[in-house]
Amino acid sequence: MKIASVTGASGMIGRRIVQRLLTDGYRVRALDIRLDGRDPEIEPFQGDIGDEQILKPFLQDADLVFHCAAELRDESRMWDVNVTATEKLVKLIEASGVEYFCHLSSAGVVGRTKVQWVDEETECNPQNVYERSKWAAEQLVAKGIEGCRIAILRPTNVVDAMRPGPLHLPLDGSLVERLKLFVKGGECAHIVHAENVAEAAMYFMSRPVESPACFFVSCDHEPLNTYAGVWALYRALKAGQPADEVRPVLHLPWMVPYVLRSLWRGMGNRGDVRYSSKKLLSVGFQFPYDLEATVKSLLHGMAS
Repeated sequence: MKIASVTGASGMIGRRIVQRLLTDGYRVRALDIRLDGRDPEIEPFQGDIGDEQILKPFLQDADLVFHCAAELRDESRMWDVNVTATEKLVKLIEASGVEYFCHLSSAGVVGRTKVQWVDEETECNPQNVYERSKWAAEQLVAKGIEGCRIAILRPTNVVDAMRPGPLHLPLDGSLVERLKLFVKGGECAHIVHAENVAEAAMYFMSRPVESPACFFVSCDHEPLNTYAGVWALYRALKAGQPADEVRPVLHLPWMVPYVLRSLWRGMGNRGDVRYSSKKLLSVGFQFPYDLEATVKSLLHGMAS
């Protein structure tokens, strides 16, 4: 039985990868700072991703590694968790004979850009601590590991029923949220379901690709993937109306919030910037959840 090791195994993407691996008959090791350890099918490793005393047995004889762990909130820990720990992980993988390594990066590594449609060839110019740490980690992985196939994924705004992201606007429905929607409704919401990212991580396990290979995982190609579009889609589906008749609710042009943000916080990306999944689709990948299915799943998940 092949062994698959998953870091960040309790997160939105990690836990979905774990379940898919179990379904496919893998022996699964799960590493996270918080694990309940109650699933007898999973070999739990609870602790810090940067602890080599945990990493060594976690990686011993592993065939596949999925690196989903990351620090998203605490800036003081971002470099240690996102970069230093990744460096340790890569060095141990080099000596362990791992066949496949999937590294979860972020679309945020691109940072500030003037390109409307961002792809894997777009220059990266990360701005904040998180973006810089994820870019540094990605560069470590992109150097390659001899004998190991590597897939680097850059998901956009990952959501599920527990973390609905931009869908909090229609969920709240307050006057304040409606005002926010009117101002920023024309901006891209960059929503992508966590199931899409997990599927992409599994997709390259047995497929030959140029290694290391980098892919955006994004549904930005869908016209309704804006704040106003998502709001309208949510309301329509909740009311049982057909999605193909949905039109975004009234909102200001995307240029207005861009100017306001520039005056308040300095320059940032325009609201019409989108991340392309053309490269991912070109190798035969199909999204299990389009935008409509994503919103439906969130509706059902939050109702249950």
